[in-house]
Order: sequence, then C-alpha cells, then structure tokens
Amino acid sequence: MTPLEITLALALAASLGFIAWLWRRGQAPQAPVLPSVDSPALVPPASPDDEFATLAHPLFQAAAATLDAGMIVVDCAHVVRFLNHQAKELLDLAPAMYDQSLIAVLRDHQADTLVAEVLHDGETRELALQPIHSGRTLRLRCTPLRLEAHTVGALLFVRDFTQISMLERARRDLVANVSHELRTPLASLKLLVETVQSAPPPEVTNRMLGQMAQEIDAVTQLVDELHELSQIESGRVTLKLAPLPIRPVIARALERIQPQAQRKSITVTAEVNAADTLVLMDPDRVGQVLLNLLHNAVKFTADGGTVSITATLTFGESGTQPNSPSLQVSVIDTGIGIPAKDLPRIFERFYKVDRSRTRHAGGTGLGLAIAKHLIEGHGGRLWAASTEGRGSAFHFTLPVA
Repeated sequence: MTPLEITLALALAASLGFIAWLWRRGQAPQAPVLPSVDSPALVPPASPDDEFATLAHPLFQAAAATLDAGMIVVDCAHVVRFLNHQAKELLDLAPAMYDQSLIAVLRDHQADTLVAEVLHDGETRELALQPIHSGRTLRLRCTPLRLEAHTVGALLFVRDFTQISMLERARRDLVANVSHELRTPLASLKLLVETVQSAPPPEVTNRMLGQMAQEIDAVTQLVDELHELSQIESGRVTLKLAPLPIRPVIARALERIQPQAQRKSITVTAEVNAADTLVLMDPDRVGQVLLNLLHNAVKFTADGGTVSITATLTFGESGTQPNSPSLQVSVIDTGIGIPAKDLPRIFERFYKVDRSRTRHAGGTGLGLAIAKHLIEGHGGRLWAASTEGRGSAFHFTLPVA
C-alpha cells in the first residue's frame, strides 16, 4: 500500500473515532451539505448508540468514495458493517450484502481466518484473493479498527492486482524463454571449443569453427531482436510514414528472398492489383515485415512448393479506421501449416509451434511479435489463417493515404 493510501486509511479511522466521541456526548456536528456521491457506499441504518453509527455520516461516505480501492468494515463478529462502491465492483457483490458475515460476502475462508487473526493480535496482515467468478487477482489488506483503545472491528482494503500479476508473469516468462533460447547455443559453443582445444585434424577444426560462427550468429540475432522488440514496445521507434506505392517494397523483398527460395526449388510469385495506390507507411519497416513473412513461408514449405504475394484494395480492415480503405497484403504458402491450437498464439513472444515438427527450423520466436507491433504502429493489423498440412496465409493491412 502506498504512503498516500496509508494516510487516507489513518485519516478515516481517526475521523470515525472523533465523530463517535462527539456523538456520545450529544455534540455531533451538523452534517455538512455535500455533493451527492454517484456510487454511494453500502451501509445499514444504525442507532446513535451503535459503535459504527458514524459509518452513515456523509463526510465519511464521501471520503470512502474517493478511494481507488475497495473498503470494508467488519465488527468483531465478522459482520460487514460498511463497504464502499469500489468494494462492490471488485468483488461483484449484490446491493444488499451489508449486515452479513464476511465469509458470505467474500466467499473465501482464508479471508475470514485472516480477519480473525487480526482481531486476535492486532497485527496488520495481507492476503491474495483470486475469485473464481471474476478471474481477477485481488490483494486484501486487513488492519484492526480501534475506538478508545478497544478493538471494535477490522478495516479491509481491497486492491485489484490483476494487471500487475500479469506483468509479473510476463516478466518471469521472458526470463525463462531467454534462458532457454540461450542455453542451446551456449552449450554447443562450449562443446565445440572443447573439441577445438583437443587439437583435432585441420579439416575438423575448420568445420568446428564454422559451426561456432553459426551459433554466435544465433545468439546475436536473439539479442538484436530482443533489443528491437524492447524499443518498439516502449515507443522509442519512430516510424517515418509517407504516402508511397507498395510495389517497390514487394520487389525488394522478393529479390532478397530469392536465394533462399532457389535452394529449395520454391517458386515465389507476386500479384499486385493496386500497384498505383499510395499507402501511408515506413517502407523500411514494412519491408522488414514482408521479408519476415516470406522467410517463414519459405522455411516451412517443402522443396518444390510455392509462395505467393498478393496486394489488393479492401475496405473495413484498417485497425484504426474500420470503414476507411486499406491495402491488404497477403503471403500465402503451400507449407506444413499451423495446428489450430497454436494459431491464436503465434504472435506471442518466443512462442513456437510444436518443436518436434520444427526441430531444424531455427529462429527465436520473436519475428512475428515484432511484425505485429510494426503493422499496428502503421494503423493496420496482422493476422493469419492456416490448415495443418495444406499451408498458411498471413495477411496485413496498411491505411490508404
């Protein structure tokens, strides 16, 4: 909890105690006229003699409504005496959940046990909740609530940590994936170095040195792509957009992919129907995306197969302006295809289709993630369709200038 939240919590608790002290002496101040709260707190009516009577005070409710966290007040019998609208939203509660037991409200016995421990020894505790019905990750912080040196209940703050948990999981996955991708080339390099150190014949040494160069290239590619993806995701890559035709970009990509295609006797063709249409793009970045898609198509297509590129004018496919015209570029191959269960995840970082099917394909699993970010940066979108064993088709759109 941040220092500001702790200060607000202490201020609320102090206000509760002070108003209760005045109320008991018949000196309760006139309630100020406050603006209506759009989402009023849920609190039952109470008599002035009730220790929690001041929970219905407009000043307290207005203060509770300003918190960006859920707030719940329970008494020593674990009965909910107050909860604000944020708590209702986070926990997906019905409007009439006050004056019920905490376990009925939270539906979590660990939270009820936590409150019992806090009421017993007066120590602040925290607990992570993952309600099944909402799928959220919540952080529950419970502190004792005291009036005149007596513990009369507990104050609970509920924060939504779902996004933070997802980011933390993504960080762990990134570290695990990078470690996995580096382990193989480093192990190979170590073995190759040990072989060279044993003074093998010159022809063996030369072959080992060539393999070492390949492994170093693989590590360098991984580092370069990680750096580029980091730059793109942090917004530090500036696209130099200009109205240009797509034909020269396709021609350059075809020229660069031809040597790889010729080694496998793969026929690569292009059909550009909208040759004169100007699209708003950074030609270098679009060329990078197109080359990545062509490289994957050739890599996963058997010898003698075909890869084709098409560019057509379409409507309703632009990412930022659904009804505006856009140019759709497609890369279609007759390769091994992508299983249906893997198709939704192919644009994730480091995700690779079944390694047993692509054991000799290589790659880092970052190319499609980079391509997706670049196309979305142009205001377009990138998607794929595939039938296992019959080939794949990757499509991306660019807005017409």
